[in-house]
Amino acid sequence: MQNLTSDNSDKGRRSFLKKSAMATASLAISDFDLLGSSQLSKNINLVDHPWYKKVTRWGQVNITEKDPANYDITWWRNYWKKSQTQGVIINAGGIVAYYPTQVPLHRQAQYLNGHDLFGELCRAAHEDGLAVFARMDSNRAHEEFYKAHPDWFTRDVEGNPYKAADLFITCINSPYYDSHIPAVMREIVERYKPEGFTDNSWSGLGRDSICYCENCQRKFKAKTGKEIPMKKNWDDQLYRDWIRWNYDRRLEIWDLNNKTTKAAGGENCIWSGMNSGSIGGQCRSFRDYKAISERAEIIMLDDQARRDNAGFQHNAQIGKLIHGILGWDKLVPESMAQYQTHRPWFRVASKPEPEARMWMIEGIAGGIQPWWHMVAASHEDRRMYHSPIEMLNWHKKNEEFLINRHAIANVGVVWSQENYDYYGRDQSEQLVEQPLRGMMQSLVRSRIPFLMVHADDIDTVSDKLSVLILPNLAVMSKKQMDSVRNFVNHGGNLVATGDTSLYNEWGIRQEEYGLADLLNVRVDKSVSLEINERLPKFGGDNYHTYLRLNPELRGEVDGPRSGTEPAASGKRHSILNGFDETDIIPYGGLLSPMQTTGSASVLMTFIPQF
Repeated sequence: MQNLTSDNSDKGRRSFLKKSAMATASLAISDFDLLGSSQLSKNINLVDHPWYKKVTRWGQVNITEKDPANYDITWWRNYWKKSQTQGVIINAGGIVAYYPTQVPLHRQAQYLNGHDLFGELCRAAHEDGLAVFARMDSNRAHEEFYKAHPDWFTRDVEGNPYKAADLFITCINSPYYDSHIPAVMREIVERYKPEGFTDNSWSGLGRDSICYCENCQRKFKAKTGKEIPMKKNWDDQLYRDWIRWNYDRRLEIWDLNNKTTKAAGGENCIWSGMNSGSIGGQCRSFRDYKAISERAEIIMLDDQARRDNAGFQHNAQIGKLIHGILGWDKLVPESMAQYQTHRPWFRVASKPEPEARMWMIEGIAGGIQPWWHMVAASHEDRRMYHSPIEMLNWHKKNEEFLINRHAIANVGVVWSQENYDYYGRDQSEQLVEQPLRGMMQSLVRSRIPFLMVHADDIDTVSDKLSVLILPNLAVMSKKQMDSVRNFVNHGGNLVATGDTSLYNEWGIRQEEYGLADLLNVRVDKSVSLEINERLPKFGGDNYHTYLRLNPELRGEVDGPRSGTEPAASGKRHSILNGFDETDIIPYGGLLSPMQTTGSASVLMTFIPQF
């Protein structure tokens, strides 16, 4: 939280608290807490700020098809109050409907039996003064829908439909998204007046599968004049065009859904999908985080739990990353699972309370709002009901200090989604995510506050920063590189690693580093391998590599003599203080061969795997 708090002086701390309290008071959050049952819809439109800027604590029971028969609404209403919940996500429609729909082929939940579960829950939430996000699930359908409209579904290269278990995957370019889903949302708005819509499966078929349905073939041909690529080939511009075309289509869907819900329910009836806490996941789903954030009023973050390779702090870091492109004046509620989320996921067994609490704390520290999430309306393991209560009550008491904050860090870590796509390609975890995560871990452990900065936004934040860090930011456009030069020319400091600036915006390797003039390095022409070809073919993630410190000092340090110890040739840079008794340190990674130019000093050299 360091970069989101004041300086260490008492005066600075008092000033920060005062400013935070004043800023939050202007949001009049307490007004929303006190809304009466009949006043909700009216008052949401009358206050100075729309509902999506004021609801800071969310809850969700992810309804199953068996729930309509025995959903204890009275118990859950009491739970909303105990947990200080201000908004709820309620399953509405998509794959199945939880209300008696009239939209053709919109299948009702198996045990709904004419019951209106969504309607009853929506009405109860409104009576209790809660906002409602109607949850959609709009990426697949049952067999009867497929038989009625086979041309609305995805196809592989041989013409076979793509399936997920027994469901058929719908095509993002078909009338399913252009007309069917909008019809469902209009019906829900007209009947129930939810405040907005969210959808965790809105972006359709992922990057690992190419759709060859008639809709895709026709639209891609109209856009590019070419046929859809027959296979994945990152070195083929046609494939890269197909990637960008898919991103653009998801943005069209985002805009269409918002146009639909606002036309039906008013300007504040927004559609906000859901997005991942993994940039690699966003890439594989064709979700352009920056472009989405430029459109979004709120980001509903579907990032439910810690990963072993990232730890709890990932949640704070993704909060900073999203706010960096969304702005700190907008909210980022996150689905925080109260069930076991380490694979295999045990969706009806409780997560240990300390695990759930630490994940929530880290998210809140990074500017994320809590959103408890459970699967099914009743559980044999009832321990999960206790986990959110204390945290959300604490959040209510302290929320004036937890939102509408100003970032004060002066170190920026630069990233871009294009670097994941066109440089990382199918190895983005190794080539992009690990260098980025490693840099963030180093900063956290050194207690150095930092912000996440998108490569397109360097100019907008450069006056607030003194250091830019480019961790293996291989893919860079000319404009992005010019922004870095401008930053350095105005006195900023630069740290760059790996292949930074060696590839253009399409991931095509260049003859020289684009920032060679700043970095004082050039490509070693004696080594021509691409980074993907240099990845070790053995050893898993534990590469047996080291860094040799320069100059070598072991000849002056007590120990057995081999007769090969070099004489010390000078003093080491101060950054290597504390390593006086060793000439090597474990590395475990990869370095790109390069030659230095100008006044560059070589502090360490690479010892390859042996």
